[in-house]
Amino acid sequence: MRLKVLSGKETREFTCHAGENLLGFLRAQGYAISARCGGNGKCGKCRVRVIEGDLPAGKDGFVLSCTARIEGDAFIEVFESEGGGLTQTYSSALETDGEDGFGVALDIGTTTLAFALIDMKTGKEKEKFGVLNRQGAYGADVLSRIAAADGGNAKALQDCILAQTRDALSRFSKMIPDGRVRRLAVCGNTTMLHLFLGKDVHGIGQYPFRAAFLDTVRIAGSELGLDAEEVVLLPSVAAYFGADAVAGGLAAGVCGGVCLLADIGTNGEMLLHANGKLYATSTAAGPCFEGANIACGTGGVAGAIDSVSEKDGKISYTVIGGGEATGICGAGLIDAVALMLKKGIIDETGAFTGGVQRFYVSEKVYVSQEDVRNFQLAKSAICAGIRVLLSEAGVSFSELEKLYVAGGLGFYLDPANAVAVGLFPSELAAKLEVVGNTALAGTTECLLSREKLREAERIARSAEYVDLSCSPAFMDAYIENMDFGNKI
Repeated sequence: MRLKVLSGKETREFTCHAGENLLGFLRAQGYAISARCGGNGKCGKCRVRVIEGDLPAGKDGFVLSCTARIEGDAFIEVFESEGGGLTQTYSSALETDGEDGFGVALDIGTTTLAFALIDMKTGKEKEKFGVLNRQGAYGADVLSRIAAADGGNAKALQDCILAQTRDALSRFSKMIPDGRVRRLAVCGNTTMLHLFLGKDVHGIGQYPFRAAFLDTVRIAGSELGLDAEEVVLLPSVAAYFGADAVAGGLAAGVCGGVCLLADIGTNGEMLLHANGKLYATSTAAGPCFEGANIACGTGGVAGAIDSVSEKDGKISYTVIGGGEATGICGAGLIDAVALMLKKGIIDETGAFTGGVQRFYVSEKVYVSQEDVRNFQLAKSAICAGIRVLLSEAGVSFSELEKLYVAGGLGFYLDPANAVAVGLFPSELAAKLEVVGNTALAGTTECLLSREKLREAERIARSAEYVDLSCSPAFMDAYIENMDFGNKI
């Protein structure tokens, strides 16, 4: 079979076998096609336009590539989801051991990968960039990736992340004098780190949720086929509290005072320092803050609407990268929901009023009733997690000095709207500080300083993990916070 593929302005031709799955074939050719439901035919993000040929397109000319089989010659148009991820970082302190050469920091997010090239002698950042994690073709969240690995795709998942890492190292090697990367420091949630090393993730997905490893890992880059002399994976706390949140706590300086870090992405990981102790927990917020399960959702990449407001009676929005709006990211969704509440388009229960079915932010990008429901589930999980963690540590709202908000959502977030829609307790409105990608910042610190890595290890080993999955208090708070009770 001959398959012609148009992506952007580029057209390529391929030979393929009859009966091949279209999404699998496109992915094998390197196309970054989003399939946030894991290829179950539910999210609609993997659809392609059939220009010519024998593919079962609908009336609109589109077909879901995850369910389509190649049965004859065809010409299709694909819509790739590659884009610039969140690389804006924050660090409370930066130290260096003064080693010669260059190193790379990598934050493996469930949705986005962020890379930074660092001069290890001076600590100066030479280059950084972000891309969407191509593992997204196997599902939007950690549980779907675990299911994919259990279903025989573990090697494919590892190959995805290693291929993207090789590409980044190759790109960076051209920017440094001898072309050699001395050290690659890596953080991510516990599942992402296991997939990176090709370790079994089955235990993470099954009670009692045990990881194959949690401690710092040091190996030669050659063991993974990576062009780096040494690879260092930062330590994690538990199966659902990973090295990304540990690195975030390090960068934000959470261990000083009574402070809470909320790293919000596909999962909501929270690290609290109070009374000389560290408390850690995570909530299954779901992937809506990173664009999955949202009709027009996308990650914080170029083309995403990242803020929404009303000016002179008209809807106004901004787009990451300044181009045409192709979707809406988590921060934009929060703003949109806040505006919908303010205008009475939805009521306190989240239901649309006046027979409206969709709220259009732009001509093509909208928020649906199902989007609002998914958002309510996610925001309630975060808010309930914060309330219960503070309660477990015996900390009142008034005693908390700072709430740092980090992660894929954090950089573009409007704190006032986040409180208005109930993502954060209203009592903490004045204590919010948005800090961007602290995971990448903390990983950079560990890349440069042995002492900082030891400090990360102390955080990981001393944190008391609070399991919310069996907490009646969490379930009560989760239900209580589902509606939109705060005034806009």
